[in-house]
Amino acid sequence: MSPRRTSRRRFLTRATRAGLGIGLGGGLLSGCPSEGEAVGPVATGGAGPEPWGAAPAGALEGLLPAAARPEGVLELFLTGGVNPWDSFYVVPEFGDPAAGGPRAGSMWWTYQEPYGEEPTVPEMFAACGGGAQELLQPFAADSAGRTVHLGPFVLALRERPDLLARMRVVVMRHSQAPHETAIPLSLCGHRFGSPRMASTGTHVQRFHQERSPRVPPHAYVLYPGLFDLDAFSADVGTALGLHPGVARPLELSLRFMDRLATQLGRTQVPGDLARYDRAVDHYTAIQRRRLTTPGRDGTVRAPAFEDFEFARRSMAGSPELTDLFPEALLGTRPGEACGYDNDLDDTEHGLAVATRLLTHPTTPARWVTSIDGGLEGASGGLAYDTHNRHVAEGGRNLTHAMRRLVRRINEPGEGDPDKLDLDRHLVVVSTEFGRTPYKEGEDGLDHWPGGYVQVLLGGPIGPDQAGVVGAIGEDGVATDWVTPAEFRAGMLQAQGIWPFSPEAFAVGELRGGETGLDAAMALRERLWGRPT
Repeated sequence: MSPRRTSRRRFLTRATRAGLGIGLGGGLLSGCPSEGEAVGPVATGGAGPEPWGAAPAGALEGLLPAAARPEGVLELFLTGGVNPWDSFYVVPEFGDPAAGGPRAGSMWWTYQEPYGEEPTVPEMFAACGGGAQELLQPFAADSAGRTVHLGPFVLALRERPDLLARMRVVVMRHSQAPHETAIPLSLCGHRFGSPRMASTGTHVQRFHQERSPRVPPHAYVLYPGLFDLDAFSADVGTALGLHPGVARPLELSLRFMDRLATQLGRTQVPGDLARYDRAVDHYTAIQRRRLTTPGRDGTVRAPAFEDFEFARRSMAGSPELTDLFPEALLGTRPGEACGYDNDLDDTEHGLAVATRLLTHPTTPARWVTSIDGGLEGASGGLAYDTHNRHVAEGGRNLTHAMRRLVRRINEPGEGDPDKLDLDRHLVVVSTEFGRTPYKEGEDGLDHWPGGYVQVLLGGPIGPDQAGVVGAIGEDGVATDWVTPAEFRAGMLQAQGIWPFSPEAFAVGELRGGETGLDAAMALRERLWGRPT
C-alpha cells in the first residue's frame, strides 16, 4: 500500500468520524444535503422514470385525494402501552360487577374500588382536575354496535368538541407481547429483524427529499431522556430498512438539545471550515471515481460510500439548521400534573419542538414522531408501562400528555400560526399495545397486544370520518381490527405515498385485494373512511 493511499484513507476515516459526530452526536442529530444541491442516483438509490413512492399509472385513486392530504403529521408515540379501558375505549357494560360472571370487575371497572394505599380511578380523576364532570363520556359506536365511551384520563380531549368531531379511534391487534418486538412492529409495520423494517418517518423523508432537496429535513424523530430506551427498541424511529442514507429522518435527543447550537456550528472542527470541506470533497471525488463502473450512469458499487457522501453533505449544511431551533427550545423545561411535578418534562418539550418544526414558516416538516417519555417514567421503565401503580402513573402521564397536546392545537377561529391546525395537520396518537383487562398483582396491568387502540385527529378525518374503526370484546380481544402493517401503509397513503414497494409493504401484507390498487382502495375505505 502506497503512503499516498494510506494518507487518503486516514483522511477519509477522520472526515467520516467528524461527519458522524455532527450527524449523531450521541443520538443528537443527523442532517440533510445542502440547499439546492442536486440529488442524483447516489442519493436517491438510482435514477428511474418516477421518483420513489409515486403511484403506478391508473392507481392514483388508491391514495387519498390531494385536498384531503395533510401538509404535516405529528405522531405522539406513547411508550409502554396505553390502557384503553380508562382512556379511548370504554364499554361500561363490559366487566360490570353487578352482572356477575367470570369477568366481573375487569376492564373499565378495575381499580374503581379502594385497594391498599393507591388511588382509585375516581380519586385520580379528581386529583387530575376532573371536578364534578362525569368519569365517562359517550363517543361513538364500534363495528359491533356498542357505544364506546371516552374515559377519565383523556378529559382534555373531551373538553374540546371540535377535536372529537374530527377524531377516529382505530382498534388494533397483533401478537407481540414484549416491548422489544412490539415497538418496531408498531412504528414500522414490520417485525423486528425484517430487512424492510423502516419507520414511517424514513419513507416520508425519502419521498419528499427526492422531490424537494433541502437542508432542513422533511422528517424528524424526537427521543426523550428515558433510560435504556434503545434496549426497548424505541430507537427504530429512524430505522432505514432498505432505503439509502438520504432517507434517514433527523434524530434529536431532548436531553441534549442544549448542545445543538455547538454541534450545528461544527466548533469541534478546528481551522478554516471552507478549506476543510474542499479537501474532503476532493478526496471524496477521487474515491467515487474508483468505485464507479464506466458506462453505468455514475452508479457507485458501494452503498456504504453513498451513506458516507450523505454524511458529508449533512455536515456541510448543518449551520443552515440553526433557524429551526430558537434558544427557547434548547433547554429542558419543568412540568406538573395531577399533583406530581418534574424538572424534566419530556412530554412538553417534545411537543414544543415538534410543533415548531411542523409550523416553521419557510421549511415546515412533513412528519415528526415525538417519542413520549411522560412527565415521569412509569414503574416498568417506559412512560405507560404500568406493571405497578397503574392508576397513579398511567393516569398522571396520559392526562398530562393529552393536556399538553390539546394546548398546541388551534381552537375554532383561533388561527395561531405557531399552533397545529387540523385543517392542515394530522395528529396520530400511537402506542405499541394496550394493558390487560385484569389486574397484574395488586395495583398494575400487564402487556396486552390482543386489543388496543390508536387515534387519528384532523387531517383527512372530518365529521363524516369521526368514530370508531373495529371492535373489542369483553375478554379484551379485538374481534375486528387494523394490523400494524395496514396502519403504517395507511400513513403513507394519506400523504400521497404509494405504500407498495420493495422498501415499504407487499400487497399480501394488507387485506382487501389481490392487486395493489384493490388493497389500497380497501385500506382507504377502512382506515380513513373515504371510499371512492
